Amino acid sequence: MTDVGGKRSELLSDWRLLLFGTLASLASAPGQTLVISLFNADIRAAFNLSHGEFGTAYMMSTLASAVVILWSGKLIDRYDLRIVFGVTTIGLCLACLVAGSSTGWLTLLLALFLLRHFGQGLMSHIAVTSVNRYYQTVRGKASAIVNQGFTLAEATLPITISALIAAIGWRYSWYVLGVIAACIVLPLLLVLIADHRRRHGRYLDQMALLEADTSTENLSQTQRQWTRAEMLRDPRFYGVLPVVLAPAFLNTGLMFHHQHIVLSKGWELETWYLLLMAYAASSITFSMLAGILVDRNGARSLMPLFTLPMVLGGLALMAGNNDAWIFGVLLSFGAAAGMTSAVTAPFWAEVYGVQHLGAIKAVATAVMIFASAMSPALYGAMFDGGVTIPSIGLLNIVFVLVASACAWLALRKS
Repeated sequence: MTDVGGKRSELLSDWRLLLFGTLASLASAPGQTLVISLFNADIRAAFNLSHGEFGTAYMMSTLASAVVILWSGKLIDRYDLRIVFGVTTIGLCLACLVAGSSTGWLTLLLALFLLRHFGQGLMSHIAVTSVNRYYQTVRGKASAIVNQGFTLAEATLPITISALIAAIGWRYSWYVLGVIAACIVLPLLLVLIADHRRRHGRYLDQMALLEADTSTENLSQTQRQWTRAEMLRDPRFYGVLPVVLAPAFLNTGLMFHHQHIVLSKGWELETWYLLLMAYAASSITFSMLAGILVDRNGARSLMPLFTLPMVLGGLALMAGNNDAWIFGVLLSFGAAAGMTSAVTAPFWAEVYGVQHLGAIKAVATAVMIFASAMSPALYGAMFDGGVTIPSIGLLNIVFVLVASACAWLALRKS
């Protein structure tokens, strides 16, 4: 995209794509841990499951999603965005219907797999990849704006869906989410990307010019278009993996088992849900700040740093039982969650190029899904084994510090 009027004009020139990405990230909510966790107690009661057993079911389904997305995630490189989005939305609608109709262990596993794959996996992947492919100099800000869809879900859905479950039951609540996906999300977002053929044509023209420009003075690291196989041979990729998966692992564990954590600490669930607004505000603020810094200094510089706020969250989990500590937990975890997409999504495009971004981002998404799969099961097993919340907070701190150190060592010479 030609930057005629500066970076601000580039950001606003394709507002339809920006709005599409933001609403797609919001539409991924039924497959996100935050929403599924709201059904935690009802599902465990309906199927007579312990914390660890439900966590294991969640892990198995999510791991299957992580494996499949290595294939399905690269389809966005091959097929029209409208087709990939349409199939994904239909899949998410089906997932909600299966979740509401599940009657046994196998159908529960199938429902969780479909929710995780089409919701958390593909819908999020589409939202982030599409924006980072078609924006250039303002990827940080664009990613930060798209991230607000996740934040909006975090701020509004816990209270909304909890009230819906109380009013019509957990099964019918899943049906409502499925109807919203089919009747509102699908037609609305397809309208927003109705002109995608023209956008993609401009992108292909840019790729052709880039490939034709082989002069040494114009060829740079950011212009090289890495394949997924080449990326997997790059040591930097493995150095940044721990910091990439840290938010997915720690945030998922916190949100999936939030009811147990809150009650164990003697906190009030109502206070937790109300203070999720602080989580959302922190996420929005730090997401936009990270987006500005990424566009100014590059995503590499922030990769070792953006998870550090979770150290404060770990300290808050280790602290006393006063409800005021909820604010510290949600503020710090929200800050890291907000910066995650604003930093990591531009990082892959900045370091490895955009031509194979779908395939490359699919690996990163699979890693994050894998982390989010392991977290509920491990946390559930620890809770079943009597591990205390302060101990969980200490483990969070160690994890974040080690991950940040690995990323710094991997990128210090870049």
